[in-house]
Amino acid sequence: MTKELEPLDILLYKGKDFTSWLIEVGTSSAYSHVALVVDPKLSLGIESNTGHQNGVRAFDLRKVSMAGVDLYRIKLDFLAKVQKERVISFLVDHLGARYDLFGVIGLGLLKILSLVTFGRTKIWNNNFQKKRDYFCSELCYAAFNSAGLDIVPAVPEADVTSPGDIAKSEVIQKI
Repeated sequence: MTKELEPLDILLYKGKDFTSWLIEVGTSSAYSHVALVVDPKLSLGIESNTGHQNGVRAFDLRKVSMAGVDLYRIKLDFLAKVQKERVISFLVDHLGARYDLFGVIGLGLLKILSLVTFGRTKIWNNNFQKKRDYFCSELCYAAFNSAGLDIVPAVPEADVTSPGDIAKSEVIQKI
């Protein structure tokens, strides 16, 4: 799998467990998790997850089964604007940061509440998130944003974006 990957590729996962289902339903998306390719030659990716190594961690891309994973890439006209080294530096600097479990639960509840209130909870939602650690899509957004690229320009205050928001972005394309 690593032969087709490029640095900064985005891996979007379709989970099969209950938590994944909740995320997918709560965000109206087919995706429940996102990770970034750092260096395919070294088989290195970075993600934030709740697994046995809770939080922001490096992982071996060779161990990723592409079943249930879609590969996305920044479109060339946007990639030229990205300082790749800054994205990678951000990710490496945040290795070991805790997973934002309370934030992701809060985000899910607030997204549901947002549906009922027609979006009026969005500002409070963002204020809640800014003081937390990272869940997967939040890490992805922050990494690209640190290098000057808003990967979800259609989402206001995108620091609370979901994997589904990333998949719908006009800045990336499915490979």
